Amino acid sequence: MILRTETVEQAIDGNERGVFVKDVVMTPGPHPLGMVRKRVVAEGTTTRGTVILIHGFGQNRYTWHSSRRSFANYLAREGWDVFNVDLRGHGRSRRFGAPRPKVMYEYIEEDVPAFVREAIALSGHDEVFLVGHSMGGLISYAVGSTSMREHVRGLVTIGSPYRFGQGSALLMLLRDAAAAIGWTGLFDSNPALPVRFVGKHLQKRAALWDNRILPLPIRGWVPGGVEKEVLDEYLSKTFEHTSLAVALDIFKAGSRQGFKSLDGMIDYSAAFEMLDRPLLVIAGTEDQLAPPESVKPAYEGSKSHDKTYRAWPLGHLDLVMGREATRTVWPMVRDWLARR
Repeated sequence: MILRTETVEQAIDGNERGVFVKDVVMTPGPHPLGMVRKRVVAEGTTTRGTVILIHGFGQNRYTWHSSRRSFANYLAREGWDVFNVDLRGHGRSRRFGAPRPKVMYEYIEEDVPAFVREAIALSGHDEVFLVGHSMGGLISYAVGSTSMREHVRGLVTIGSPYRFGQGSALLMLLRDAAAAIGWTGLFDSNPALPVRFVGKHLQKRAALWDNRILPLPIRGWVPGGVEKEVLDEYLSKTFEHTSLAVALDIFKAGSRQGFKSLDGMIDYSAAFEMLDRPLLVIAGTEDQLAPPESVKPAYEGSKSHDKTYRAWPLGHLDLVMGREATRTVWPMVRDWLARR
């Protein structure tokens, strides 16, 4: 359901701007969810197809859009019908009343299918492309190969750790420690993770995290890879509270036992690897949260006859919003979509 429609002039990158039709959309159901739709519609024309952008862990739709740089607007300018979603408990979905997520499976089994159905109904296209960053890519693998298989034209993932922790001794230690503590029952209450405060901390101390000389175990972006104004807005708007169980689900998804549904009846990993849909997997060689060793196994395990893997010298955040992403990742996704 469209709640509001307006014509807006917004940035694509820096001084490069465009005029877009913007819809604020709410899905039906017991937990209404929100997304923002962007498109450029000239009289007598239709869009090239439908793209759904899915954000990562503890974040929201501002992963893909800011007042100075917007991947959502970039794809809309290229002729796509772009739906930028807020998973439950995040962004507009939180304001619409959708509660904090209990587990990641809610995103897979309820949220993204609802987004896909609504996007298809509004756009008139029978199929969609799912584009996910980080956890959003894991969700895309699962949804695109199971409940929405007949409606997904292709998958694009950016910095998505299919085997979480591989390539980083610290992340492997974190994953193994979380699994060990999980057996004790200490996590059974599923406490909230105040990720929003992490964003505020990073924003206040961005100069430290952006310092190449300062040795840090994990960085969210390559120092100097994102302009101060873009980074400041990203850190102030993008982070949301979430649940500990969602983080643990990401760890489980990275295990060699594969990623299964909550009841164990659906093996998402096996379903994805058997899926024969166009697949684009993008990694960052400087990504310390999802090193290429954790991302590439999705490409290697996929049986798709049309699959592409590419690694760029970028970090986790700057794979989407960095200055170099606009010259590397963005055009690659644009061209890949255009050929399919």
